[in-house]
Amino acid sequence: MFEEYSLTEKYTLYVSEGNNWITYGGIIMIVLDKEKEEIPRYIETITDEIKAALSVQHVVLNQSRRILDDLNFIEVLAPVIKPSRDPFDRRSGRVSNDYYGAPNWLTSNMLIYKQALIRTFDRVYTLSPNIRLEPLSKTSTSSHLCELYQLDLEMREKTIYDVMRKTEVFLERLFQNVKLINARILEQLEREFNVPTTPFPRMTYSKLFEVAASLDYPLIYGETVPLEVEEELSKQAKKPFWIVDYPVGSRGFYYREDPNKPGNLLSMNLIYPEGFGEASSGGEREIKVNKIIEHLKLSGKNISEYKWYLDMMENDGKRSAGLGIGIERLIRYILGFSV
Repeated sequence: MFEEYSLTEKYTLYVSEGNNWITYGGIIMIVLDKEKEEIPRYIETITDEIKAALSVQHVVLNQSRRILDDLNFIEVLAPVIKPSRDPFDRRSGRVSNDYYGAPNWLTSNMLIYKQALIRTFDRVYTLSPNIRLEPLSKTSTSSHLCELYQLDLEMREKTIYDVMRKTEVFLERLFQNVKLINARILEQLEREFNVPTTPFPRMTYSKLFEVAASLDYPLIYGETVPLEVEEELSKQAKKPFWIVDYPVGSRGFYYREDPNKPGNLLSMNLIYPEGFGEASSGGEREIKVNKIIEHLKLSGKNISEYKWYLDMMENDGKRSAGLGIGIERLIRYILGFSV
């Protein structure tokens, strides 16, 4: 249970099991120690950081739209309430409510809805709200936001490598523009932000498995890569890098198996350097209904919940590839804000 404390008209503090956290406009979540301070005067002490983050966020969103427009993407609005649960494979809860006698779910991922949109447009993007009930065990990590925004991209009839190259072009231009426009803010924060050159390096899952073993991280081959492993590799990296060739079963049912490398998925993650961890996740989408059902069963999903999705893929499924970039972590990386 959460206890709710009203601070001002803008801010509400939620206290649970000794941990406090507060969300400012969906951009930054700060975990505090309840015992040290019952009345959070800290709001005044971090105003400059919040102002800097919101200012850079404004530029990031503005420039993202300009660049994606130049790259021939069309923006669509994301749904907030959906008739079925998102199939996002993550150990976090979903928020639901009863609406006219039927369950509805708040958006936690745009994946299968991008696949619906891509039937009409060649390239789409959306700034999607994602509501996820993360477990309390993650409050000490960099992956605990109950609400976040994600820049979702999808390209029809394109491969994973097309999306990776286009993402590198997008990010390089975005970083250059943000660094130029927000030069004064970066200077005030004493942040030396170096725009990474492209192309970004690539690491296979097999290589990652070897590196994890050398670092004494208990990683079982074929399982999802733990956050600790990604973050440790992130600390050692000098520029963003891709992880590719994930084995079947290690990721969501919606990723396509590589016909040239049976047992591997056409899926990737982008990892930031400097310990900021995962930047993006995505891949090519599976469109064969029998394969989707097979992967649904493998991942323990209730097939009946995805009847509309299976019908759509059976009748009008289009090959596509895409990914999602978390806005909050992108801002943290640019500004060098530690968790």
